Amino acid sequence: MIRIVPHLPLLSVALFVIVPATTAAVNLSGGGRQLSLLVIFFVFLVAVADFLISKGRLSQMDCEVPGMLRCTKGRELDVPIVFSNRGSALRWLRYGLSISRFFRSKGSVIGKLTDVEAGKTRSVEYPLIPLKRGQYFIEELHLETPSALRLWLMRRKYEIDTEVRVYPDLTLERKRLSALFLLRGSDGNHVVRQVGKGRDFEQLRDYQPGDDYIDIDWKATARRRMPVTRTYQIERTQEVYVVVDHSRLSGREIRVPIEDGEGGDWDYDENSAGGEYLISSQLERFLHCSLVLSSVAEKQGDLFGFISFADKVDRFIRSGNGKQHYNIVRDALYTLQPEPVAPDFEQLMISLRQRLTRRALIVMLVDLSDPLTAEHFYEALPLIARQHLVLVNMVRPEKAHQLFSRQVEPELTSGIYDCLGGHFQWQELRDTGKLLSNLGVEMSVPDHEELCTEAVTQYLNVKKRQLI
Repeated sequence: MIRIVPHLPLLSVALFVIVPATTAAVNLSGGGRQLSLLVIFFVFLVAVADFLISKGRLSQMDCEVPGMLRCTKGRELDVPIVFSNRGSALRWLRYGLSISRFFRSKGSVIGKLTDVEAGKTRSVEYPLIPLKRGQYFIEELHLETPSALRLWLMRRKYEIDTEVRVYPDLTLERKRLSALFLLRGSDGNHVVRQVGKGRDFEQLRDYQPGDDYIDIDWKATARRRMPVTRTYQIERTQEVYVVVDHSRLSGREIRVPIEDGEGGDWDYDENSAGGEYLISSQLERFLHCSLVLSSVAEKQGDLFGFISFADKVDRFIRSGNGKQHYNIVRDALYTLQPEPVAPDFEQLMISLRQRLTRRALIVMLVDLSDPLTAEHFYEALPLIARQHLVLVNMVRPEKAHQLFSRQVEPELTSGIYDCLGGHFQWQELRDTGKLLSNLGVEMSVPDHEELCTEAVTQYLNVKKRQLI
């Protein structure tokens, strides 16, 4: 659909010609009045003729935009647009995309092409910067060009359907784990087969002092009439699952001062604490940790799976490896948002017990800062704790520190009460960790910037100790 709006030349003619002519037509009589009416009619006739001649200028313009675009939050996204002019030549063409508030245009919001020739194709890139992770759609493209006499601006809206997938930015986490991703410090090393206490049988050898009696092969001992010990090869391929809780507690806000948050995946919120803080949420850290663990598990030769739940299990990705599998996991988690519901741990554990038949490492990213939630989690955990190795991680609440520790230095007397409340919360989390340790489950409560590092360290320790 073509729309028209007056251009500056027409507005100038209206101001300097139509207004004086109308005034003269009202106040004068005779020849002066007729001349004024003639001028008004002539201008009207020229404007209508210009419109009729130019109304089809954009009807022969075709636009192509890709149906799918992938990008990373905070990094520039160039949206390719192809213009095909099957009509007459245009002096210039202005264009713009209708974008949501979660995108910011880099530079001018409106782009411009000059000397658009007839029968030619022009390609441009519309630079955008995504501000928030998630799935978005670009549905409209607007074009504008002047009429033949430049009295009107001809405008047209094109309906497009472009999906934009914005993924989390893992730059900071990858820098902190650069030694793992870049394999630094391994120059000159040789890949050798390691012998350890895994599950794959390696060989028989003579008994040595210190060997576990469980590893003695009694049949071989009877045949040789001397103690014989079994040795095992370290298992190379193991299953690692990350379970992400995106219920109500996962939306807990994480804040840092603006000057301390450079380079991270943060949102700026003017309404948060007077606009002095960059904010994120615990769920964002959970998703970063999931993707980082996926990359590390692939480098270690393990299979990685992903599970998300709130009041029910809503995403279940069976363990696998490779770039294609990583993309599947990334596409499964990038749209996750906190749900205003309480987590159902019993249903989660039943689902894990039914679906995971092989012993696996389960890294659970869940908030247990609420005592009632922690109690429900502890009651449901025995359903899988014996079959699988479970690790629990959450982001430390902002004030959950031990009283009189270096992290807590109240500036005012009223801050002592905040510190005291934080100490009680720290004590509750410590008690929860002790309860979970009775079930053989390790719980860690690092600060938000250390969550990925802590989870990867736990995973590598499990690999080193061959616990699964």
